[in-house]
Amino acid sequence: MSVSNCLATSAQEPFVVGKSDLQYFQNRPRRVSGGAILLCVQGTAEAIVDLQSFQIDVRTQIFLMPRTIFMLSKVSPDFQVHFFAFSAELFEETTYRMDIEFFHFLKEHPVYHHSEESAQGLTLWLQLATYLYEDREHLFRHTIIRNRLQNVFLSMFDKMKRDNASVLVDSVPGRQLEIFHRFITLVHEFATSQREVSFYADKLCVSTRYLSAITRHVAHASVKQIIDRMVIMEIRILLQSTDLSIQEIADRLAFPDQSYLGRYFKKYTGESPTEYRNGRTS
Repeated sequence: MSVSNCLATSAQEPFVVGKSDLQYFQNRPRRVSGGAILLCVQGTAEAIVDLQSFQIDVRTQIFLMPRTIFMLSKVSPDFQVHFFAFSAELFEETTYRMDIEFFHFLKEHPVYHHSEESAQGLTLWLQLATYLYEDREHLFRHTIIRNRLQNVFLSMFDKMKRDNASVLVDSVPGRQLEIFHRFITLVHEFATSQREVSFYADKLCVSTRYLSAITRHVAHASVKQIIDRMVIMEIRILLQSTDLSIQEIADRLAFPDQSYLGRYFKKYTGESPTEYRNGRTS
């Protein structure tokens, strides 16, 4: 008898909340397509997260980023977690404006042992997420959960950063990191109207080749990829959270027309803006 993956999400169900013994991940490594926040509420286990081993017990939080390899072993019979699973797309929507340090740190430190007080805060957040998950008719369900997920990410990062201040040392040379942060700030400000690499290189007074070398070093992505990801995120948010027509979105994001925007969007997502919008509202 096969065991289903309780952390699986879909286009129609971009987040899932519940409690589970995570049997699907026991003694077999699995790649998590989306991501998840797990809080152990009972029992013990050993967790393998991207080849790192961690001891899990009550009040231990596990944070799984999209594409993480995850496995449980030495699981006690009473083991159970309260989980919030999210799609890779929802993760991108909630974190695309966050500092790169956030991703580096959580990738290296996916497990956090809560105090009793902080565990109560996360438990309350999970309970509120459960209520919203079960209210399938809520008109603003997706927007609310996106905002709440971003809030919990920011709280997690703040807590971990303060508790591990000595650990948060960036391996990237200071000058390169400064340029990268300035580049990301510029992308946040101008990506809706400027998509040429040369524009950002000129603003930063560096060559396009040097800027590309920095982004590949820090973010493992080209300058163009980072710009395009930001633009796609903006389009997705406008399609999901506004009633703007495709042409109005094209105008707002400085595309020549809606056909050009449609081709651009489909190139990166595999579906048209209309298909994407209808898939999120059906």
